[in-house]
Amino acid sequence: MSLEVPVADLWAELPLELIERILDLLTEDYDQDPAYQWTKLRHIARRQMRRIERHFWRLWVPKLTITLYSGPRCQIDYRLPIGVGEDGLETGRVRFQTLSASLSNSVNKGDLRTLWENYGFENRVAHLRLGEGVLNHGMAGGYIVNDTDIVDLQVENEGLDIIFDWRRTLDALLREEVMMRKLQAEMALDRKSQLAAERRWPPFPRIQRLAFVKHFVLDIQMAKRVAVQKHRLKRYDPTGQAILGSLTHESRHLHKQPLQSPPTSEPSRACCIICSRRTGPSIFEVVSCEESVVLSLEGWQQLEKEELLDLYAEAYGWNCYRCLRQENNVAWQQTSKNDWLTVCSSGAEKLYSIRRWNPWF
Repeated sequence: MSLEVPVADLWAELPLELIERILDLLTEDYDQDPAYQWTKLRHIARRQMRRIERHFWRLWVPKLTITLYSGPRCQIDYRLPIGVGEDGLETGRVRFQTLSASLSNSVNKGDLRTLWENYGFENRVAHLRLGEGVLNHGMAGGYIVNDTDIVDLQVENEGLDIIFDWRRTLDALLREEVMMRKLQAEMALDRKSQLAAERRWPPFPRIQRLAFVKHFVLDIQMAKRVAVQKHRLKRYDPTGQAILGSLTHESRHLHKQPLQSPPTSEPSRACCIICSRRTGPSIFEVVSCEESVVLSLEGWQQLEKEELLDLYAEAYGWNCYRCLRQENNVAWQQTSKNDWLTVCSSGAEKLYSIRRWNPWF
């Protein structure tokens, strides 16, 4: 006979004060992991769901940024205004704003309205960033960035304000984050097993971490996103007629997927290909510039600053090798790595700086 007691019955027998304290401690223990808080802790009990949602409204919604792209160089950030009350916690709707004063000379309100009108599954001209400069203790590239859906989007004030369902928007963002973590762990284990079987897996932990960084940059970082994007497409359109807007010609060297339509032929300018480009970045381009694979390494928090700098430099070198398409030119990777290490900024600045995507990277 089974002696197991249902979890719900255990909770029911505990004093209310103890339950409250346990739920508080669980939330605090995962204060640097909103994805786990939302997808796991939020579903422990109804009381915990209300607690987590209140916690998110007060802490994480103000740390969410939605960036609208106008071409390759202009980024318009939308955030929660300061001093917002608790209404959105009850209604599930939130208003984000950008300031007209922050718009560049090349963008006006009419442009904003047009950009938002064209936003959709096949045209992801806006990306979400959660915890920029906060997550992973503020380490460079430690925040969550993705092009998941802005659910029930409503555009007002000539594009300066957007209103959306914050619960469902965060749910889409954080569920994909958890999915990518799982895929990454599986891919990393498969790669390690393959190298070990070929007797090419290094014996020393520090060299192993350098090897993982290489494979994260050159393969796993983008492969996991491709897999999640395909899963998203299957849910959105089981017939397969829709097109993933993130799989662009400009980012083909990153996602490595075949494309159905040829690149659009537009008049080019004489100076360079960047000035001729009309489109904003895909999520693959943004991730290649902003996301740090070093923070995917198990136990990175225990590493010394000197090794962290070396790992960041290693990732930078392989990223240059990848993005500048220097295949089979490993010397380029080492040169780029050394350039990053010898640049004038301090170690602290390198490890804690916030760097957004730019077309010249």
